[in-house]
Amino acid sequence: MIRRDFLKTSAFLGSLACISPKLSANAINLGNKKSVFSICEMCSTRCPIEVSVKDDKGIFINGNLKFGANKTSVCARGGAGINQLYDKNRLIKPLIRVGKRGENKWREASWDEALSLVATKLNEIKEKYGAKSVIFTSKAGESHTHMSNFACAYGSPNIFSHYSSCPITYNMVLEHTYGGALSRDFANAKYIVNFGHNLFEGLVISDTKKLAKFAANPNTKLLVLEPRFSVVAAKADEWLPIKPGTDVAFLMALIHIWLRDEKYDKEFVNKYCIGLDELKKSVKDTSPKWQESITGISADTLERIADEIYKAAPKVIIDWGHKTTTTYAEYQRTRAIAIANALMGNYEKKGGIHTSKNASNLNKIIGENIYPTLDNPNKMFVIPNTPRIDGAGEKGCKNYFVSRKHGVLMDIAPAILSKKPYAIKAWVNTRFNHLVNVANVNESLKAINELDFIVSIDIYLNDFSNFADVVLPESSYLERDESILSIGNGYYMRNKAVEVIGDTKSGFDIFRELASIMKIDKPYTYKTINEYRMIQAKGNVDLLAKLKKDGIVTYKVPSIYLREPETIKEFAKTYPQIKNKIDNDGNLSSLLSFKTPSKKIELFIDRVEKLFPAHGSLNTIDFDVFKGYEFCLTSGKTPIHTNAHTQSIPILNELMSESPVWINTTRAKELGFNDGDFVYLENEFGKIKVKLMLTQGIRPDTLFIYHGFGRITPALKNIHEVGANDSILLGSKSGHICNTMVTNIGVDIKRV
Repeated sequence: MIRRDFLKTSAFLGSLACISPKLSANAINLGNKKSVFSICEMCSTRCPIEVSVKDDKGIFINGNLKFGANKTSVCARGGAGINQLYDKNRLIKPLIRVGKRGENKWREASWDEALSLVATKLNEIKEKYGAKSVIFTSKAGESHTHMSNFACAYGSPNIFSHYSSCPITYNMVLEHTYGGALSRDFANAKYIVNFGHNLFEGLVISDTKKLAKFAANPNTKLLVLEPRFSVVAAKADEWLPIKPGTDVAFLMALIHIWLRDEKYDKEFVNKYCIGLDELKKSVKDTSPKWQESITGISADTLERIADEIYKAAPKVIIDWGHKTTTTYAEYQRTRAIAIANALMGNYEKKGGIHTSKNASNLNKIIGENIYPTLDNPNKMFVIPNTPRIDGAGEKGCKNYFVSRKHGVLMDIAPAILSKKPYAIKAWVNTRFNHLVNVANVNESLKAINELDFIVSIDIYLNDFSNFADVVLPESSYLERDESILSIGNGYYMRNKAVEVIGDTKSGFDIFRELASIMKIDKPYTYKTINEYRMIQAKGNVDLLAKLKKDGIVTYKVPSIYLREPETIKEFAKTYPQIKNKIDNDGNLSSLLSFKTPSKKIELFIDRVEKLFPAHGSLNTIDFDVFKGYEFCLTSGKTPIHTNAHTQSIPILNELMSESPVWINTTRAKELGFNDGDFVYLENEFGKIKVKLMLTQGIRPDTLFIYHGFGRITPALKNIHEVGANDSILLGSKSGHICNTMVTNIGVDIKRV
């Protein structure tokens, strides 16, 4: 489609979506209609969707009914996918910079010219400085996979995902404590302790529905501890406005009570855990009275809560959340949550926590390959052993436990500016806005201007793209085919719903073509996404055909928890092969496997203690986030937007164009501030101008802002310099062990 036609179409469909958010699939009579079943990408949850298409135009999105957990539900962002598709501000041609960096002066180029320029520059830099002098960044997911493959083929070890700015802590803690990832059985729990995991704003539709049903049940209890009266706090049976950063003190006191009174699952702990003596030592002095002045929660309240949780066990969940970035002691905070769950004996229990029952794990339980599994087309790509700029995975480095696939984003700018351990000359970024999503924006801007070459792959000219030398336009998720992914016990797949608009390409094609041009494609065993899928499916054309037709394939399998005899008994009716594995007590203890060095749940972690003394046990080192400032600025997600991705999409921008800062009404009046006043928030890292919103729904010492605003995007006029970017106030210092970004930060308020 030529640009003129694209703009005409986008003006019609884009405007229509803005005018009528409730528009139904049948509201526009455009002729022949079809449904394409695919996967959303308006956030990282990636829900299964059905895209209604008429006359080759996408007109409506709803959930894929074949996915029972979501059914036809989509969130505001998911429904706005059509609005993004036809947004007139989308990139539809490669761009080459002709002005100064950040000046927003470009010329359009052909793909041949743009890819040739990128290939030439990357080859020159590799020849002169080595492949390690180029860094590669992306959000996690499919874009990260294909970028990483290219980076490995090129020879650079400096590969980064968004993990260190969001979920790195809980991923690392569950691996260190239990040996791998775990799921939470929200649907069957009786008691949930929630530390601000706001599923009603940071939406994961399948979990949000379960939590909503849980919260509405008069026979369950939802306890929320967070400084702000958020939507999840509003749904709670009890809300405790805990002081920011002090969750770890509350949790250590909670564990202290259970161990003091011997109110924990002794049989489970003795059989499956290690390190109880060290745990007892670490919480010996963390009494309920001790934590009162730290958290603001009374000792009596904590004693009551400890007893309530114990009585509800094992159908209890102490929720570790998702964006685990609240304090420099985040590793210990999340470790305390993992340990608290173990003490309640809720592992592999209904209403507790459990391992995934995906196709591969089901086959292991049954002892036969009943369900199809996937092959890995990426196994030929190996991250080079060359030292990384952040030292991830390297002995003697603070980032030793960080995966070399993900790295620590906050270490990029300091490494560029210091030229240590070596000089960085180029940056390749795909679908990640570093200047909004990563701490210490001012330092990152200085670092960017030190580089010889920058490539950005994106849908929009965002804050980071504006500083690139070459911008490559990626097709939106509705315009591309992608790989097979696991979901529940089955699989789903992104299918192209409409033809590509303008002259865009998928991330897969961009990196695959670039590898061919640069003659570094030897590790690739595929040329097209269909070949990639076929390798994944191990040639199973029936599986691929079903995924192409329905978007998702799931299997009717009875639910099973390895320590719930009733579910095991029912499972054995369908799969009698497991009967010889069932214990006398009805459990499947032989299948309980913890991939830790001790092969048990580790309440004390010896390998962490040896490398980082005091951190193998629970501790309260460095949990303070105020650092001498009057307020702590906290941040979170809105259900309208996804981090720094969706603010410019017209229909979502109409719903929410900026975010005021929440401040306690009483405290604001004491300081002489009124609702709607503009003030400066400042600290040692920077200063931002914000509008105040007065509310009693927040602690007097706490402020709150929704993340993702305050953009510097001249090409996106509806969001340019609107609102405030909270990342300007965040420092590069990361949390201990997990090296997470810390998004709770001390600030002072100054009058404008």
